[in-house]
Amino acid sequence: MHKKLLLWGMLLAVARTGAQAQSLTDTLTADRVVALARARAPQVRVAESEVAAARGRLSRARALGQDNPTIEGVASTEDRFERRTQWELSVPIGIGLGWVGRTGVARAELDRERQLVADARRGAVGAALAAYYQVLHAVRRVELANERRSVAGELQRTALERHRAGEVARLEVLVTETEGVRAESELRAEEQGLARARIALAGTLGLPSGERLAIAGDLGDRSLLIQALAAPGPPRRADVLAADQELRAARAAKRLARTEFLPGLAFRLNYGHDAGDVLVQPGLAVTVPLFRHGQESRQLARAREVRAGAELERTRNAAAAEVEGLEKIYQSATSAADQLGTRALPLVDESERMVRESYRAGKIDLPALLVVRRDLLDTRREYLDRLLDAALAGIDLAVARGHFQ
Repeated sequence: MHKKLLLWGMLLAVARTGAQAQSLTDTLTADRVVALARARAPQVRVAESEVAAARGRLSRARALGQDNPTIEGVASTEDRFERRTQWELSVPIGIGLGWVGRTGVARAELDRERQLVADARRGAVGAALAAYYQVLHAVRRVELANERRSVAGELQRTALERHRAGEVARLEVLVTETEGVRAESELRAEEQGLARARIALAGTLGLPSGERLAIAGDLGDRSLLIQALAAPGPPRRADVLAADQELRAARAAKRLARTEFLPGLAFRLNYGHDAGDVLVQPGLAVTVPLFRHGQESRQLARAREVRAGAELERTRNAAAAEVEGLEKIYQSATSAADQLGTRALPLVDESERMVRESYRAGKIDLPALLVVRRDLLDTRREYLDRLLDAALAGIDLAVARGHFQ
């Protein structure tokens, strides 16, 4: 038996390790991130364990009694010919209003935990998608920094050639060398940002490595979010439904507390030998709720009901306010990104080409070139930031509407 359990444990560990290895070798697209977050995000797995615990509480509540039967017995011999034996069996009777109340509370709590699993999936997918777009944003920033370093090297070579030809002073060569050092430093800083973004993505998916993740996707591609937002969302979010189930559980607990006024019953059976005679005496034990008759339970149940009602109202209002506000934020974010992409970015590319050709031809000096290039780089960085803002706003709106749960 122990060998079988050990074998099953080894197989389970191998399967879990294989699943993690497969996740690391997969190419993470937006769709794949959603699937992984729903299946293996840490908060989802924790919430699923709470469902298993709630099932256990429901099984206990469905039992015929909260206490197990009790058997007590004594045997004695007063002399060599007479023996006296006595056994007593006590079986608590748990079926009644108390049983109905306990099962009602446990069932409502189980439904609440199931809704909390759905809410955990909703939050996990939102966090994982946000981390995924953060990685795409960091990748684009690294590419832009690489491009800046390449252009700085080209400018340094051009300035050195013009200095040898006697067209510019040594100062321009020094300035281009400084620009090259700054470009190299920016590249290293952006690589740090990419490493941090990968760590965050691995954490949201519960994976052991972020550097080995293969990321595929475009920062400007919001097709997954557009499809999600175009589809109708659930009538009510999972967190609102969980708060509603908590209110239902509180009301069931209130009804259960009222049953503590009732006396407790137990079936008793006495069996024994007395002077050679067999004695069987059935009976009934009654617990009189004289000192403890549910005072604390009723107070706690009323407080739980008030708290659950307030929490339901707060959650419902917060959900409505989030959707209303995030719709405006998403519209503004997408408009800002689209305007930069369609109107400013083509001008940036053309302006950068013209200013570099002008410097090679000697039409502008180096300080003017660096000022224009710095402004053009800031515009391209701003465009990447606006793309990220639009993606994050779309994720927030989809999560607020209850998608991904």
